[in-house]
Amino acid sequence: MRKWLLAAAGLAVMMAMGCHRTAAKPAEYRTMAEDANRDTKTARHENAKGYDLMEKGDLEKAEKTLKAALTADPFFGPAHNNLGIVYLRQGKFYQAAWEFQYAAKLMPYSPEPPNNLGMVYEAVGRLDEAEKWYSEALTMQSDNPELIGNLVRTLVRENRKDQRTVQLLKDLILKDTRPDWVAWAKEQLALMHVETPPTEIKPAPKSERSPLPLPATPSATGGNDKAGK
Repeated sequence: MRKWLLAAAGLAVMMAMGCHRTAAKPAEYRTMAEDANRDTKTARHENAKGYDLMEKGDLEKAEKTLKAALTADPFFGPAHNNLGIVYLRQGKFYQAAWEFQYAAKLMPYSPEPPNNLGMVYEAVGRLDEAEKWYSEALTMQSDNPELIGNLVRTLVRENRKDQRTVQLLKDLILKDTRPDWVAWAKEQLALMHVETPPTEIKPAPKSERSPLPLPATPSATGGNDKAGK
């Protein structure tokens, strides 16, 4: 199960200073050796509880519960991903980045961790890094309109008007079902003087049109029932 949660807004100086793949591990819990006994059943159960708490907005309890999941099995990827979402919503961008990076190593074929890592970098204004991670996520699930939207939003924020940006905007119009995103993509193509592909969503009359703000950043993705490695 995948849900798109609302992410924390704003910029953080700590991430502007750099948050890379070699970032130090958070101190709250320890990662055990790979040959240690792993209680994946307990980890999955605690991860599901943590996910539900996160959905309800109880981030403090969610954090504790997800850490319990990782104590049971430090290599349960979904718990790392969900803990990263908790940190992201708390504005703890450095810790969030580390969790998403670790989750990406444990779930190399899942688009959630790189997408969520892109959200961290976008939140702190590191658009070049955000573009890189959004692009990686999109290679894993090229038809996902939310992944397309994340990437093309970043390209627009970078004032990119190249063919890649145009094509992604067209793809978003054709594949997305969210009216606000479709309207935004059409507005961007109009500003570039590019003809938009036909859709079933009717644009507002010209007299009512005005420049649209960037759509609100969709949330980091998490899950409560994914098996980790």
